[in-house]
Amino acid sequence: MHRDHADVVKRHPWFERLTRWGYIVRGLIYLIPGALALRLAFGSAHGAAVTQTTAIALLSRELGRPILIAVAAGLGTYSLWGVIRAVFDPLQQGHSARGIFVRLGYVSSALGYAGFFLATLRLLAGKSAHSKDWIARVMDAPLGPWLVGIFGLGWIGGAGIAEIVKALRGTFERDLQTDRMSPSEKTFALWLGRIGIALRGVVFAIIGGSLVAAAWHVDPERKRGLGGALLDLIHQPYGRFLLATVALGLIAFGLFSILCARWARTGPDVPQARST
Repeated sequence: MHRDHADVVKRHPWFERLTRWGYIVRGLIYLIPGALALRLAFGSAHGAAVTQTTAIALLSRELGRPILIAVAAGLGTYSLWGVIRAVFDPLQQGHSARGIFVRLGYVSSALGYAGFFLATLRLLAGKSAHSKDWIARVMDAPLGPWLVGIFGLGWIGGAGIAEIVKALRGTFERDLQTDRMSPSEKTFALWLGRIGIALRGVVFAIIGGSLVAAAWHVDPERKRGLGGALLDLIHQPYGRFLLATVALGLIAFGLFSILCARWARTGPDVPQARST
């Protein structure tokens, strides 16, 4: 990739600042569901575990419209950052099989956070944050259940197992400015990242499994998002322990993402340590 393209973020300092704010917003929309799921695990809360979308609505209700505008800016920029990482390759993932896989993951991330961005815009317009269920619409289409099932399997592998492998191998370190960290900061960052990313991968795998189940039974109601995945855990043997463990993982991921506002690499001119 030509240097001018790879430096797309560095040439726009304001965009880099917004991107780093996006990491903070991403952290908050995992930290809040994790904290509420932890309360549920200890029996101090009732009802459905909150999702990222309802976490955004909670921020709006508790902190007001200016915060919602700031959240929209962070989500929109973070989604665009996913596109930039995939197309311009500022992190130099390259064109190997691994590099292409990682860059496709950036596209998936961009689409996911674009959805949260649109939900935030709906809240700003005074509407519900939730749009019509796209799974139900796809199910009604020709070959719809097959498409949902394939998507679910892809979610299990690409978003679930891949995240767990990334955590175990520590490859996320490549995206961090480890050369700017003290030894204690680096140790803390890597452990926080491993725990958070691995347990987020577990949740993603559960969500993917629910999509496969929805396709198999031709029943979109079997589909579960983050909140449903967390609630499914509590009905398993040792459910409260499992839910508390995953909730702590989401909290760890949220904190890791917030700290990535300081740690994350945004271009090739930052020295690359042996990573992630």
